[in-house]
Amino acid sequence: MNILVLTHSYPDYNQKWRGIFVQEQVRALSKNHDISVVYFKVDYSHFAPFSDYTFLKKESGRVIEYAVTINKSFPVITQIKYLSDTYRFIKNEILSKKKIDIIHSHLSYPGGFLGTIIQEKRKIPNILTEHSRIKSYFRSWIHKQCVKYTLRKTTCIISVSKLLREEIVSLCHRQVVVIHNIVDVDKFEIIRQKHDASLNIGFLGSLKNNNKGLDLLLKSASLLERKDFFLHIGGNGILLDSYKKMAKEFGIETKCKFYGEIERNEIADFYSKLDLFVLPSRYETFGIVLIEAMASGVPVISTKCGGPQEIVTPSNGILIQKENIEELKSAIISMSENSGFYNKKAIRNYTKENFGQEAFVKQISNLYQEILTKKSNE
Repeated sequence: MNILVLTHSYPDYNQKWRGIFVQEQVRALSKNHDISVVYFKVDYSHFAPFSDYTFLKKESGRVIEYAVTINKSFPVITQIKYLSDTYRFIKNEILSKKKIDIIHSHLSYPGGFLGTIIQEKRKIPNILTEHSRIKSYFRSWIHKQCVKYTLRKTTCIISVSKLLREEIVSLCHRQVVVIHNIVDVDKFEIIRQKHDASLNIGFLGSLKNNNKGLDLLLKSASLLERKDFFLHIGGNGILLDSYKKMAKEFGIETKCKFYGEIERNEIADFYSKLDLFVLPSRYETFGIVLIEAMASGVPVISTKCGGPQEIVTPSNGILIQKENIEELKSAIISMSENSGFYNKKAIRNYTKENFGQEAFVKQISNLYQEILTKKSNE
């Protein structure tokens, strides 16, 4: 089957973490299908309103990745050019050269909107996978109408969690399928060997805002009675220096290591250092880092903020209320004192069975086939 994947969020040289969840799905699907990925973006540093699109092509196995760049234009015109030039690229470089069976777009706008436009013009089914809160797209009246059009017209909608499905259904009153994000479990190993009694706590997430709750973790850690702990903090963003200052103010500066952005080839090593992993988010549609930690056999602590409720169970972690520093502290203490309860191999196996590539590919391939069969019978 030939699948065309559309997304504006995908790893590249400058942002290696952006859209990693899309890339993981593409790599999994490529075991059974031929995938053409169109990752499109605007170069806001280069004002060239009358220039044409440019693109880079990269092939690996059954995956062809196209990175399409549109230069900045005049206000409003930039967005129009962004969509029209990307459509023209797809028409000229892909649709004219091969038969596409399914379009799989990620995120309602712009990928989902563009995929739905192509669906309507070319009669190719478009499947939308939504990863983010829908209302986050409503930056203007026009954006809102584009998203509503997408939700109304696209052939099928997938949500990465039940909570997100509820939000989508409230806006479009359609059936929404839940298919969780995935992790390549084989990239992670259970290699942690303790040589001392210290407690190694991990955190990994974007530091561009306070949604991931690192401020809550720092405050909770500062309240721990045991002082033989160490915080391993991965992630980058505009708040990095503020969090370093916060650690100093809380008196735990020497107990924190800020790694900054962690390279993908070093991520397994990061998790292997940990005794437990904490993600005290204020909102999550899913929580990729939780299943990565669990793939390494590491038990997790997270908040009841959406996605984590579908990932964390009593055998692999602890769920707490949002914004509750005392409860977070208690969870850290409980997990550290009952570490023997959490079976690393069992946590890893649970992750593979529920969030591994094999289960995902089977579920999504069945959905593809169902849609194509329905189309052929129409």
